[in-house]
Amino acid sequence: MSFSATDAAFEGFRLVRRNPMALAAWTLVYLIYTLAALFASGGMMRSMAVWMEQVEALENGPAPTSPEAFAPIMESYFAAMSHMLWAIPLSMIISAVLMAAVVRAVLQPEAGGFGYLRLGMDEVRAFVVTLVIGILTAVAAAVVFLVAGIAGGVAVASFEGWGVLVMVLAMLAAGAFLIWLVVRWSLAIPITVAEKRFAIFDSFAMTKGRFWPLLGMAVIAGVMALVVMLLCGLISMPVSMMGGMSMFAGMNADDPAEVFRNFNPTNPWMIASAVINAIVYALILAVMYAPFSVAYREIKGG
Repeated sequence: MSFSATDAAFEGFRLVRRNPMALAAWTLVYLIYTLAALFASGGMMRSMAVWMEQVEALENGPAPTSPEAFAPIMESYFAAMSHMLWAIPLSMIISAVLMAAVVRAVLQPEAGGFGYLRLGMDEVRAFVVTLVIGILTAVAAAVVFLVAGIAGGVAVASFEGWGVLVMVLAMLAAGAFLIWLVVRWSLAIPITVAEKRFAIFDSFAMTKGRFWPLLGMAVIAGVMALVVMLLCGLISMPVSMMGGMSMFAGMNADDPAEVFRNFNPTNPWMIASAVINAIVYALILAVMYAPFSVAYREIKGG
């Protein structure tokens, strides 16, 4: 069945209007993650200050005579990074949970619960599908841009002035292919959650012949998300500036590590900024992901 791209693009706003508590629930989930990352980054900043002092001492001191001289610097660097090692996998898990919640809110509004949030096999499948698609897309991007670069390089060497045009066209073609690939994969998560199965390649069959409506829908949703981001950015800018003031107030050109020492995650302004950013993230989540669930529902026919 067909679907209205323009109508589907506005589903995120309709979803928030129908169920504002869902937006509050998604905000809370992302806020907890943001605050945890904020406090963990405080430890990372302190470790980075130690690392920068060690690097500066090494640069200003006698030349190292053995590789062992770099060992303390490497230990300090890995100690700093260890504070945030958990952030990336946890952000992927939270993304899978929230994406599944958005799909459920659109396709199964009777499911209810706290913001349609669950932690079960739907979320596991969404996580796996997202991870696999992300890896495959990254591999495809590396391959197509490598081929485009080689073709463009050969053209530049062979055709002089015209070769630059060929290289530009090759890069544009590679970018167009990636856009096509992302659109063709765009219904993978709605299929996975709605039909309760791993649907990595099923989206290709459902999106066949519907590339342009889906792309138009994604562009409209993306523009609206950008507008929301800019408007909320104007509101949150003073709060963000106040939050960063304590970090930059102590910055000294003679001691760049001072900026890390002044990073204070308990600053109320930084916490307020995290709250605003969590609200914006939850709203953009609805605006960007809800339209694809509507597209799945309409194409599926019910």
